[in-house]
Amino acid sequence: MSDLFSIGLSGIRAYQRALSTVSSNISNAENPDYVRRDLRLSELSTTASVNPYYTSQINFGGVDIDGVARASDPFLEANVRMTGASLYGAETRARWMANIETSLNDTEHGVGSKLSKLFAMGEELAGAPFNNILRNQFISDFDAAVTAMNRTANDLATLSDQIIGAAEQEVAVFNDALDNLAKTNLALRSTADGSTKQAALLDQRDTALAVISERMDVTISFADKGVANISYAGQSLVNVGQTNALSVTAAGDGTIGLVVGGAAVSAPSRGSLAAMVLSAATNSDRRAGLDNLAVQFAADVNGWQAAGETDGGVPGAPLLDATGGAAALALVSTDPADLALAAPGGAASGNIMAFADLRGPAGSEQAWANIISAQAITTASARNENAAAMTQHQAAREARDSLSSVELDREAADLLRFQDAYNASARVIQVARETMQSILAIF
Repeated sequence: MSDLFSIGLSGIRAYQRALSTVSSNISNAENPDYVRRDLRLSELSTTASVNPYYTSQINFGGVDIDGVARASDPFLEANVRMTGASLYGAETRARWMANIETSLNDTEHGVGSKLSKLFAMGEELAGAPFNNILRNQFISDFDAAVTAMNRTANDLATLSDQIIGAAEQEVAVFNDALDNLAKTNLALRSTADGSTKQAALLDQRDTALAVISERMDVTISFADKGVANISYAGQSLVNVGQTNALSVTAAGDGTIGLVVGGAAVSAPSRGSLAAMVLSAATNSDRRAGLDNLAVQFAADVNGWQAAGETDGGVPGAPLLDATGGAAALALVSTDPADLALAAPGGAASGNIMAFADLRGPAGSEQAWANIISAQAITTASARNENAAAMTQHQAAREARDSLSSVELDREAADLLRFQDAYNASARVIQVARETMQSILAIF
């Protein structure tokens, strides 16, 4: 009878734990960071020998709990981390490329439109060089083109600051995840294998790893107890209870770099920080291109001015100053009388007619078109990369979730199965009790 009691008691304990595991699965069905649990059960056998000359007998002794197992595959998890890093980086890059395109503002109020309007007004003024209204409008169009370049340069500079700020926020999240992972590693080392606490800590570890890998392609290695060690560029970022923080450095041109332990490291190839390094470099290129455009525009206009003379017969003085680049481009004079529209000793419209020559393939209009087309190609490429990365990540998640996610139909079936097993174990104890009472009633 004692065997029946122990068998029933072991079953009650085991299936009560199994029901608790199923309940935990159901309650976390909508938790994306939760990995489905299974309670590993095995037969508990007992070995006995009445006489040393006889073979030992092995009898069923109940149900034994071997521990909680997470429905996780390390290869599927690694693939999700890798594709997730690619997707998060592609999303980040596509967003910043779109912001750069917006800041360039190639609309009716943008640099390109203002330059086109300026040259169109120059052609109109060539037909009536003494018309003061047209002269004033010509000066006004110069001012509008200068203002458009100023505004675009300032918008791109602001965007550089925003990229740097966003990178610092991503690094802060990255470092927080490193700290959480270090604490989780420390807790894992003192946790029993197969325990519920270990399963919860491994979930926390995988969540931290996802946050870390979404930001840069670190090297991950696993030790005993599921402890995760992180390194990058040969430097350890996370060990048991210890972290080595990441930081961002910003240059004057808006480009950014990464530093680990006081030493600069190469830019990552995947993740949001990789995308921000690339985005900062692209924005810096656009700012440099706009500065070159402003210098070229000023040189072309001032050269055109110097080739002519004013109504008073004075050689044309510079109209533009691009000493500080596009952001500081300025119109030196707003007096229409300072316009050198006439050719030296020649026709009154001799020089203004040459103004249209500044629109050639090497002119400022074409330089602006080159900037816009380069950014359009980069933005389109980033969007295509984002779409491809999304498809790959969805496939990786589906493969992992088919193993790790909670399916309510399956959990409901397990719930009924373990309830029946629990009731059966209780019935064993009841039968043992009734049998014992019947035996005692004989005496």
